Amino acid sequence: MNTAPAPLDVSSLAIDPKAPTILYAGTWYDGVFRSVNRGATWTAVNTGLPPVDVWCLAIDPLTPTTLYVGTWIVGTQGGVFRSTDSGGHWTAVNTGITGMTVYSLAIDPLTPSTLYAGTNGYVCRSTDSGATWMLVSIGRSYVSVTSLAIDSFTPSTLYAGTDSGGVFRSTDSGATWTVVKLGITSRDVTSLAIDPKTPSILYAGTQSGGVFRYGAASFYVLTTTASPSAGGSVRRSPKAATYAAGTVVTLTATPATGYTFTGWSRVLSGTKNPVTVMMDANKKLTASFAKKVKSVIQLKIGSRTMYVDGSPVVLEAAPIILNSRTLLPIRAIVEATGGTIAWEASTRKVTIVRKDKTLELWIGRNVATLNGKSVNIDSDPKVVPIIMSGRTLLPLRFVAEALALDVQWNATTQAITITYTP
Repeated sequence: MNTAPAPLDVSSLAIDPKAPTILYAGTWYDGVFRSVNRGATWTAVNTGLPPVDVWCLAIDPLTPTTLYVGTWIVGTQGGVFRSTDSGGHWTAVNTGITGMTVYSLAIDPLTPSTLYAGTNGYVCRSTDSGATWMLVSIGRSYVSVTSLAIDSFTPSTLYAGTDSGGVFRSTDSGATWTVVKLGITSRDVTSLAIDPKTPSILYAGTQSGGVFRYGAASFYVLTTTASPSAGGSVRRSPKAATYAAGTVVTLTATPATGYTFTGWSRVLSGTKNPVTVMMDANKKLTASFAKKVKSVIQLKIGSRTMYVDGSPVVLEAAPIILNSRTLLPIRAIVEATGGTIAWEASTRKVTIVRKDKTLELWIGRNVATLNGKSVNIDSDPKVVPIIMSGRTLLPLRFVAEALALDVQWNATTQAITITYTP
């Protein structure tokens, strides 16, 4: 393919991350060109852009219609220009760097309003989409910052390649810089690339020297999120911003009120909780939570049909009212809510277990035990478990509330509604 901008001198290329058919080319002498058909044809997009040499191009990863170009000084022009309409129009954004040659650009992938520009002896930072810039010296005033790269996991870490001073690293968003010992401190570094899965590994392309690799960091970042964010939280032990290689971190998912933990995703899977993860790379994981769903049981005095979430269940006997209280054979309700029930004939005792509750009741006795502690069934001593027609009937409200079930009574229809969380 030999279409414009060829045979022009192309200095930089960028691809729209959301629409890969759209490409941009920065050129020396002829500004910026755009293609909307994977490079088959190109159109100059230079409205508002003075006659400058374009050294570098950068696209906002979240809003790809916003572009930046770094330019070479021509006359009094230079610095950074921004377009918010896919290159249709350009505006200088140079407060703080007016008249500087900008050799390289980098955008924070998580906060695209923060970007960096490499110039002569400086890395310039903007936190307002290029409107204003702050200059930070890398400690070598005689070198030019010809390439920049950002750690996508930890965007406060970035690297600067220079034309005769090697590579520099900053771990505080460009505020301070130190030399990266690659053995190329006197070489011209023309390009930098960070391993996207293991950002501790850095590659540097050099002029007349080939490619160098740097595997510095033995510390990794663990990123945890909750989905939905209101559903709960993830606690880590030990708690730290970064972890030395080989550190085992224990993760505990804690649901918020009204939610339940449903499982892990990304670098972990399954529902084990707590769970451990070994830090041998930067890792991201998500704890998923879901709202607890209530189930409904409906009964009616005199009816042997019970409904569980709308499905009918036949009872051994119909609920009755005795001493102004509702009694019924409770087995169907206990089992529908996930509990178990047992009868001990010798002592005439009923034992009910549901979740963390163990309830014991005796025929004819107004006192029961809940998790081993004695409790009165009712203020009326006549309200007791009974046997009627060979069936054991228990006081519904007392049993339901002891097992953390909600009971509602409709006196008009003599209907009972029980709601619970399975």
